[in-house]
Amino acid sequence: VFGKMLRFSGLSCVVRAFVFVVMMDNAVPLSTSASISSPLTTEGKTAVLICPAQFCVPADYSELITSLQKRGIGKCVVADLPRTEWIKVASHLPSEDFLNADLKVEKTLDWYFQGMEKALANIYASEGESVNVSIIGHSIGGWVARAFLGGLSNSSSSVSRLTRERVSSFVTLGTPHSSPEGALVDQTRGLLKQVEQSPSCSAQSLEDRGIEVTCVGSTCIDGSLLSFDVEELVAASSYIPLLGNLKRGKGDGIVPIDLAFMAGPARRIEIDQCEDGSKVRHAQVFPTPWNLIDGYAPSIPLPEDFTWYGSESSIDLWCKYVR
Repeated sequence: VFGKMLRFSGLSCVVRAFVFVVMMDNAVPLSTSASISSPLTTEGKTAVLICPAQFCVPADYSELITSLQKRGIGKCVVADLPRTEWIKVASHLPSEDFLNADLKVEKTLDWYFQGMEKALANIYASEGESVNVSIIGHSIGGWVARAFLGGLSNSSSSVSRLTRERVSSFVTLGTPHSSPEGALVDQTRGLLKQVEQSPSCSAQSLEDRGIEVTCVGSTCIDGSLLSFDVEELVAASSYIPLLGNLKRGKGDGIVPIDLAFMAGPARRIEIDQCEDGSKVRHAQVFPTPWNLIDGYAPSIPLPEDFTWYGSESSIDLWCKYVR
């Protein structure tokens, strides 16, 4: 049920378009650090925490980690979240807060925050407490990480306190950052609205704390109900409820471009097509609760020619800001 309520990760397909990238400042080189398998010894080293999309598991991001390693990023860890953890959300479905679209972030997503802290503790244990941390949030993982950085987890753990000091950059990939009043239904039942309306979660607040914010979105998938293209129909079925109108929209097949960015001073990177002509889609897998027996089993992969934000042909459009 909650999978329908939070359609911020899933299948997106093929469309034609062009590419342009909107960047708010000049590119800065990545810091150089050792691979994930080697201890980091350089000053200003950076480790990465990846916050996964709904029902995605650590194994789904192995190729992204490899690509980041090739570009000089050090230790990369995915939040320790088997897909079975999402079942915990079901306990809130019959509640008054759910019906009133007033779910509380701290109470509803505590299990996700715990997965993040477990991964962060792993980073500090191996890299030391002086390491800089860059958080990459994919889909829903972007606004959950935003809530964590803004203190909505209300965690007082040493890991949480240290993270507020050590995070140097925050990158979101295909993340819906707003919940419009005109939406047909609040699919997060108040969670995203709480994040969006919390001053501590704003891009300005994060930037004031020294955290560079970069939001990456795609416009390569048209959404239209008047189409014979299955991909466009799937996209429309996601864009329309989120935006609250029937106008033809653009996005990554799941998240419309209108919702993919935080307000300034967050950097905006808008992708319409990669250098090799491929189209950037929302995800590399079909993240469903298909295997609850093995919660860590990889999700169902999409075809190899389906490009997403973390593919080799698109990663260079944003990974320079992981620093």
